[in-house]
Amino acid sequence: MRKLGLRFVLLLSVALAAALATSCAGTIVESPDVKLEGPEAIKAALKGADFRKKNQAREKLATLDPADRLAVLQDLLKEGDAPTRLLAVAELLNLEPHVYTSILAEVAANDPDPEIREFAAAAIEPEPAEEPTPEEDPAATPDSVE
Repeated sequence: MRKLGLRFVLLLSVALAAALATSCAGTIVESPDVKLEGPEAIKAALKGADFRKKNQAREKLATLDPADRLAVLQDLLKEGDAPTRLLAVAELLNLEPHVYTSILAEVAANDPDPEIREFAAAAIEPEPAEEPTPEEDPAATPDSVE
């Protein structure tokens, strides 16, 4: 799994919290545990407005085999509202980088929501290379003159 930059993690955390709050406002009610069997039921619950079902579906998503999980996430990116697409971006990061990089590049280029485009771009942005300190890089210190 890719090491994520602090800026990206903070932005994504705030956006996910806001997205879940706005998409689920008023729907936190007692709902019985729903059997979420199979990718289609999980996808439907993730697209729904019931916070508890959405949370259960997110947990169940992790239990799907990687191919089914990827298919659900790709469908959510195409069919979901903005909070659901943001959730899909976050969940894609639980897959291997070689799986999610091209998908997130497509989201970064084409998602209708500028925030989601920014998060997708930040997720696949290469980590900046650390510059060596003078102690680590002998070429960085001037030669002494005798």
